[in-house]
Amino acid sequence: MPTSAPRTLASVHDILHRLQPASLIDIGVGHGKTGVLAREFTDVWHKRYARSEWKTRIYGVEVFEQYRNPLWDYAYDEVRVGDALQVLPELPDVDVIAALDVWEHFSPEYATALLDLCLKKADFVLICTPIVVREQGDVFGNEWERHVSRWTPRDFTGVKHRLVACTGYDWVLLLSDRKPIPYEVWRLHRRWEHWVRGWRAFTHLLPHKNW
Repeated sequence: MPTSAPRTLASVHDILHRLQPASLIDIGVGHGKTGVLAREFTDVWHKRYARSEWKTRIYGVEVFEQYRNPLWDYAYDEVRVGDALQVLPELPDVDVIAALDVWEHFSPEYATALLDLCLKKADFVLICTPIVVREQGDVFGNEWERHVSRWTPRDFTGVKHRLVACTGYDWVLLLSDRKPIPYEVWRLHRRWEHWVRGWRAFTHLLPHKNW
């Protein structure tokens, strides 16, 4: 699908907000929400609302031309249509490469080659993928929408620096072979912090009996 469940948005965009990348590549642009939210939390957040004031460079890669829509032109500096393995070498190195809800669409061989390339081109690679991968065929005539693989954090143990977060339904991974995970990122996504946030929300909800 050119969209995805909203449950990963808080974790993913908290990480992007804390990293504050000056440049980003979005693999699998789809409808374009990653570009819009990345633009919001890197430029608009800093009161750079007018396009002429934007400083963050945001590139997109999308294999399916038919997903093109006005968000691509608004949020992204450039969107390349094509296979990520072929397009990425043509783009500049960046601070972050985001591959959100796309990894399950790749064969293991393709994903391994793509991860190697991403780790060479970016300081950080941000991946989210579902814990349970349900069967899915082509969508809107896009054969790349098929689910063909399942991934866990153990599949990324060869990466030098890793942060593993979890929504309960999805893995969210921040990976790097160049730099350690910044303290301001990992301290908010430790297991202890997940428990504290969950317990705090539960205690706030108790008086409202919304079950």
